Amino acid sequence: MLCAMSLDDAAAGALQKSSSWSLAGRFERALILSSDGDAAMVSIVRHDVPDGPYTVRLDLSGPRDLRTIDTAPQLDISSAKRWRVAPVTPGEAVDAAELRRRLLLLELIGERAAGPARGWSDVISLDELDDLETALSTDDRSKATGVAARIAGLGPGLTPSGDDLLAGALGFHAWAEAAGHAGTGGPMRAAISDAAVPRTTRLAGQLLRAAAGGHVAAPVVALLSSIFRRDR
Repeated sequence: MLCAMSLDDAAAGALQKSSSWSLAGRFERALILSSDGDAAMVSIVRHDVPDGPYTVRLDLSGPRDLRTIDTAPQLDISSAKRWRVAPVTPGEAVDAAELRRRLLLLELIGERAAGPARGWSDVISLDELDDLETALSTDDRSKATGVAARIAGLGPGLTPSGDDLLAGALGFHAWAEAAGHAGTGGPMRAAISDAAVPRTTRLAGQLLRAAAGGHVAAPVVALLSSIFRRDR
């Protein structure tokens, strides 16, 4: 029995819905469980891994190396804290001018801090990123879904680089809408995730759908909050 420190609503819902799980992946700091009854997947992570969508974070009693577990574990979530994402609302958000200033500053910091390419640039062109940005800003669903279909699943791993980029764009757009800086974009984001999901892994597809609703991992929540929230 593994004891949970925290979990999000999506993970709690998936665990309650299905009682039969298989071990789909083992890593030092994470286990990936796959539901035997539907397409849901849940990540079981060490205490030092951030909270995220469809994630159960173990307490300090969990094993240091989760690769020692070779079957889907039983979980005790009775005392786990519930982790929830709360996007910035219009009343808490910066105005358009300040948002542009922060984004330009973030871009400048990124350019100065950029190191060697981490792999995504080998499979995804800057033109694709420009097309995605233009499509989201102009509500061009056809162009956006075309880009999503082309880059979804590109790169190695359970969450390929193409999906990481799409998830970042979807999450940012959802938070921008919640903060009053974008129009109603739910249908657009849903169309993007619908185009991407069949072309990538089950885990990545699930995370894309979560990002389309603004549900992203804790470090990304902190970044988006710093971009959109007014100084107090």
